[in-house]
Amino acid sequence: MTTSQLYASAAANIQTSKARLSQLSDQSSSGLAVSKPSDDPAAAQQILGVLSQQSANSQYSTNIDDGLTWLSTADSTMTSAENLVRQAKDLVIQAGNSGTSSAASRNAIAAQLEGIRDDLLNAANTQVNGRSIFAGTSDAATAFDPTTFAYNGPTTSTTTTAPGGTTTTTVSSVGSVQRRIGAGSTDSVTVSADGLAAFGSGSTSVFAQIQGVITALRSGTYDTDTSSTGPQATITAGIDQLGTALTNLSAQHAVVGANYARMTSAKTQNATTATALETQRSGLQDADTTKTLLDLKTQELAYQTALQVTAQVIQPTLMSFLS
Repeated sequence: MTTSQLYASAAANIQTSKARLSQLSDQSSSGLAVSKPSDDPAAAQQILGVLSQQSANSQYSTNIDDGLTWLSTADSTMTSAENLVRQAKDLVIQAGNSGTSSAASRNAIAAQLEGIRDDLLNAANTQVNGRSIFAGTSDAATAFDPTTFAYNGPTTSTTTTAPGGTTTTTVSSVGSVQRRIGAGSTDSVTVSADGLAAFGSGSTSVFAQIQGVITALRSGTYDTDTSSTGPQATITAGIDQLGTALTNLSAQHAVVGANYARMTSAKTQNATTATALETQRSGLQDADTTKTLLDLKTQELAYQTALQVTAQVIQPTLMSFLS
C-alpha cells in the first residue's frame, strides 16, 4: 500500500470515528437517540406516528376538561334549580291549603315566589365562557327571554295527526354542544343541557307557571271567584304543573349526570393513553443515558488513540512526497 493510500485510509478511519463521536455527543446533550430522520429512518417514521397520536390525545384532553367544566356547571345549576322548584311547589301547596288566608299572607307567598322565579330564571341562563349551557348551539345572550320566558335555543317542530283528525305540534330542541373525546365515530359527548326539555318555553315554562300562581295570589277576586278558571283553581293546578316541571327537570339532570360520568371515564382513559404513548415514544426516540455516556467515553478514547497511532505510524518523509 502506497503512502498516499495509507493517508487516505487513516483519514477515512479518523473521520468515521469523529462522526460517531459527534453523534454520541449529540445524543448525550439532547437525550435523544433519534433527533433527525437520518439517525434511523425506520424509527423516525414510527416516532412521527406516535407524535401525531400524542398531539391528537392532547387535544382530546383539552376537550374533556372543557366538557367537564360545562357538565359540572350544568349539574350544580340543575341541582339548585330542582331545589328552587321544590320550594315553589311547597309554597303553592301552602297557599292552596290556606283557605282562610288573608290577602297579606298571600302577598307574602307571592313575593317569595317572585324571588324563586327570578333565581330560577338566572339559573336557566347560566353561562360558561360566555356561552349558555342551556341554549345548545345558539349564540343568544340568554337561553330564556327574561320577559316572555321564551326559549332562545334552536328548535324543530313536528306535527302529527291523530285518527280523529286532531293535530298536535311538538317543539323540541336541536343542536346540542358536543366535545370529541376520541378518534372513534361515536367518541363525542353532549356537554350542553336541554333547556327546553328542562324548563319549557313561554307560557308553558316553569317560570310562567310560577308567574301564573303569583298573579292568582294577588288577584282581587281570589275570595269570590271559585270557578274552574278562577285564582283558587289556578293555584290548585299550579301544584300539579310544578310537580311535572320538577319531573322534567330531574329527567334532564339525569342525562347530564350520565354524560358527566362518561366524560370522567374518558378523562381516566385519556391519561392512560397519554402514558402509554409517551412510553412508546421514549422507547423509540430517547437515548439510554447510562449507555450513551459509556459509549461516548469509549469513543473519545478510541478517537484520541486513532489520532496518536496514525501520527506515529505515518511519518512524512521526502520519499512520501515522491511516491
